[in-house]
Amino acid sequence: MVKIGLALGAGGARGLVHVGILKVLHKQGIKIDYIAGTSMGAVVGAAYAVGRSPLEIEKLVMSTNWKKIIDFTIPKQGLIEGAIVRKKLRDLVYNFEFKQLNIPLQVVCYNMTKSHQVVFRKGDVAQALRASISIPGIFTPVRIGSDNYIDGAVANPTPYDIVRKMGADIVIAVDIYQEREKKVRSPVIRDQTFTKELKRKFVTDELAYFKDFLIPDRWPKFVQKTLDWTFDKLLYPARILKMLAGKEMLPITKTMYKTVDILTRNLAKERLACAEVDILIIPNFSNYKWSDFGSSQRIINIGEKEMKKKLPDLMKLL
Repeated sequence: MVKIGLALGAGGARGLVHVGILKVLHKQGIKIDYIAGTSMGAVVGAAYAVGRSPLEIEKLVMSTNWKKIIDFTIPKQGLIEGAIVRKKLRDLVYNFEFKQLNIPLQVVCYNMTKSHQVVFRKGDVAQALRASISIPGIFTPVRIGSDNYIDGAVANPTPYDIVRKMGADIVIAVDIYQEREKKVRSPVIRDQTFTKELKRKFVTDELAYFKDFLIPDRWPKFVQKTLDWTFDKLLYPARILKMLAGKEMLPITKTMYKTVDILTRNLAKERLACAEVDILIIPNFSNYKWSDFGSSQRIINIGEKEMKKKLPDLMKLL
């Protein structure tokens, strides 16, 4: 019997396009035998592999308050600690280990300590997912043993080769990075609450750290109170945010992500140019960004539309 494998790639909010693709395949009764995923592709793939239906995954996506997954840390290796995300992932996959999954799944990460790709296929699924989504500069790397792991997209943004090695006869790969021909279209309307909350929480937490650093507890109480009052009057979050109005959010983070995105895009293009892929899906994202979680439904709808276009080709192969 012909075995079908899905290669689901990285892309932040854009990776939610995989939900729409799964909706179409599931509705058509097309059985998926293997899944390999990177970053958000791994998350969506894992949710399906534990037995959640695409409609259930879609409901979870739409009911998630993305602002509440932000837990800031002192920005040494990343802005977001990721403890809340880890808990959400654990709930999403029922705290399963790989051996408990309904569909064989492999998750692509990058071992930053030893500088090589790692494919998780055993052990804790949630831990592997948390490592695979660790976008450099945004999420702190995940420590497993003595090594640090980051987003698998830096090594393998669309893991078509992994799912082929798993035993797939037909590989369906979703290329989130390749750009389609641009057409003149109306502006994309986005819900920017996620990035606004990111900025607000960053400013609030950083001011708190700065204040603690400037005004140590060992100083006399009356001095602390005077300096606290002065600090709060001059540097309160609302005033700083007003000063930042219209400015780009967190320049260092934006620069790091943009750099990784460019490198990943080029890597994906080079790899897929000579890839053994039977069905290649290239969604037209209309310039949606990694942080556009407020546009989740529209992105999922794009996945449905693109998969429907490829159904005739898939049915011929089957």
